[in-house]
Amino acid sequence: MGTRAGSIAICEFDIYPPRSYYLHKHTGELCGSAFWTRLNQRFHLLYPEQEKYVNEIEKSIYNVGLANQVGSKGIIYHADLVGRKNFDRTGIAINTCCEGQGTRLYSSLPEYIYSIAADGLYVNLFEASTITWQQAGQSPQLKMLTRFPFKPDVQLRLSLAQPMRSKIRVRIPTWAATEIPILVNGTPAATGKPGSYQTLDRTWSDGDTISFVLPVDFRLTQYLGLERVPGQERYALEYGPILLALVGPMDEREGTRIASLPENLVKRLKPKVGQPLHFSIDGDAEHEYMPYWEVTDQVFTCYPIIGNP
Repeated sequence: MGTRAGSIAICEFDIYPPRSYYLHKHTGELCGSAFWTRLNQRFHLLYPEQEKYVNEIEKSIYNVGLANQVGSKGIIYHADLVGRKNFDRTGIAINTCCEGQGTRLYSSLPEYIYSIAADGLYVNLFEASTITWQQAGQSPQLKMLTRFPFKPDVQLRLSLAQPMRSKIRVRIPTWAATEIPILVNGTPAATGKPGSYQTLDRTWSDGDTISFVLPVDFRLTQYLGLERVPGQERYALEYGPILLALVGPMDEREGTRIASLPENLVKRLKPKVGQPLHFSIDGDAEHEYMPYWEVTDQVFTCYPIIGNP
């Protein structure tokens, strides 16, 4: 069973019809999402030009892997999408399969950032990091400078003993709001289309830089699962790859209603000063959106009802 933003459940003894997308039953299962991440990594290695596999990896890391951590206390089994994360019900550090697979997921995070080809490198995820690989008898190094997802700027800096030809393939995410201009040493070199890899095939020299800005924006997705209620249209809100949760007073079972037409909600969102990825709602002082991974003991919903009263 899958839900929006990378959440997977493969629980035994329950029935999950195709596209059931339950909100209150065994969502956000960490071991299922760890398996999903590894499976998509294998598909990426088989079909490296198909961006969709890395898109699934990215969503699973941000919206399940991080969301199932409880600070330094441990790992939880399920992270529910409506109500509370229910740390008491699911337990923390109780030696389940999710804790074992979650530990494996966290320890393997660096290997998803890049992948190596015989003729160059794939840049898959956007995280401050450095990689050294072997190509044409050299050991080129690429350093990524970024604070994504808190800031959209990305710079890749190459270190080489001598000039060499290599293909640097930059992922252009499915969630990108527009095409992405890519600069080499400050000069426009290519434009990448969302849902693809943009290949930069050239002879590189020591100190060359690649830079671009990720066009992050909001996306609303209507809930179409089996818990749908007539007259109560629910929507998930994402900011780039980040699933956002609505926190504030609400019915823990039913969630809450934002009095707004879906197409007008995004216009009402305002960044909160000093709180990256937190957004207030103009005209609603009681609720705010925040990254789902930051939710702890607040009452929340990832699928509020959005519509006029």
